[in-house]
Amino acid sequence: MTKKEATTREKIIAVAQIHFMRDGYNATSTRHISLEVGITQPNLYHHFKNKEALYVAVLEEVAHEALNDLSRIKLQTDTDLTQALIQMTSYLQETHPFNFSMMMNDMKKEISPEASFALYQIFKAAYLQPFIDLFTLHKEKLQSNYEIERYASHYFLLISPYLNPDNLSYNPLSIEEIINFFLYGITNKK
Repeated sequence: MTKKEATTREKIIAVAQIHFMRDGYNATSTRHISLEVGITQPNLYHHFKNKEALYVAVLEEVAHEALNDLSRIKLQTDTDLTQALIQMTSYLQETHPFNFSMMMNDMKKEISPEASFALYQIFKAAYLQPFIDLFTLHKEKLQSNYEIERYASHYFLLISPYLNPDNLSYNPLSIEEIINFFLYGITNKK
């Protein structure tokens, strides 16, 4: 791949990321992406086999950055579970806002099972695994009747509405309150 091709590919991914994250798979047009990048639609398909391949490439790019940053945050704060959760969740909210419900709908209804599986693997490795690793470091503080992956999955479902850019102006709870409810519940222990 030439330097020009690599630069064009990077531009396509950057523009597509904005559209896919904001509008979802179905509402994103490769024609509009091509126009914004300043290339023809056939040129876009020279770089990506189809819209689905572009979608997977965009999420791979975003996930790679997230994995590096979440792992770094976890390592810096791994002695304090609450602080690590606050920093990791705040990072996602500030730098990786996305509509989790829309992405799940895209995975279930809009793309092939193969692409959906690839996206789940990307999500699990880049987003879920750092939380699994964090909970594993603190497993002595957690109830032992559940697998750690279930804690991480449930936590991600809990925070996902707070990662949606459409919900950022209406968040009834702060990150700290969400984490407090998650870790300690809402009842007084007897």
